[in-house]
Amino acid sequence: MNYKFFAIGLVASTGAMLAQQPTMHTESALTLGKEKVQAGLAVEYLRKSTPPPPEFPQSLWRMFVLGWHQGVAENVNFDLDWFGGLSASFPNGSRGFDWGDLTVSTKIMFIRESESVPAIGVRTSVKLPNSSYAENRLGSNKTDFHSYLLLSKNFDNIETRLNLRFSIVGDPLNVNVQDDVYGFNVAFLAPVAAGARFFFELVGFSGYTDHNSKLLSRYGMMLDFDLYECSIYSSLRAAGDDRDFGNAFESSENWSIGFSITRTFGLSFE
Repeated sequence: MNYKFFAIGLVASTGAMLAQQPTMHTESALTLGKEKVQAGLAVEYLRKSTPPPPEFPQSLWRMFVLGWHQGVAENVNFDLDWFGGLSASFPNGSRGFDWGDLTVSTKIMFIRESESVPAIGVRTSVKLPNSSYAENRLGSNKTDFHSYLLLSKNFDNIETRLNLRFSIVGDPLNVNVQDDVYGFNVAFLAPVAAGARFFFELVGFSGYTDHNSKLLSRYGMMLDFDLYECSIYSSLRAAGDDRDFGNAFESSENWSIGFSITRTFGLSFE
């Protein structure tokens, strides 16, 4: 038995010390390093200012957002991310609940950062459906594929990131129908005090077949407390409508707020 992957599965199943889908949506091209783990827990609240059609949720709690990000080689990460419990409220006052989707990802860094060259890597992700589109519209019930080109570069104390994204997403209303979606993420991180960093990012993507493109602005503060890093973050939709496609609040919220606690540590079974 491979005890390393048995341990990963055990921790993921108990929900202890696991990390959210990253506080920032814009991935660094850097990897964690062999047998390094980033782990934690998060909760998020998302809301639409204008009531949507009655069958679509107006607000959503993502509770116990969990994940496990591990360096399996010096330049390779293996990530598990789960959206946890989803509790939605609807314009008529009713509520709905579902369990979130699991995403399995691999990140590979091909080029390390140098004075004149950014770090360059790729990331591939597969969303395994768990949430259902029926009734509460909290998931598409389809398998989605995402691929990213990752670039990151430091300028003095400022870290910059750029992601270019291509996705193949399943249509929640039609069998064997898929949509190609193109997107980008750009982010800046800067220290504001000892052990504190501020980040700002823009997340945008081309429209699905039946509605328009979206642009989301996100920002937050990361506070380092030695053993743990705590983050509080928020989002504001800069462009596009509030219609969902498959997953509820897929960059369709007017605003959101979230809190996460993460820890990075070494993992060795020698």
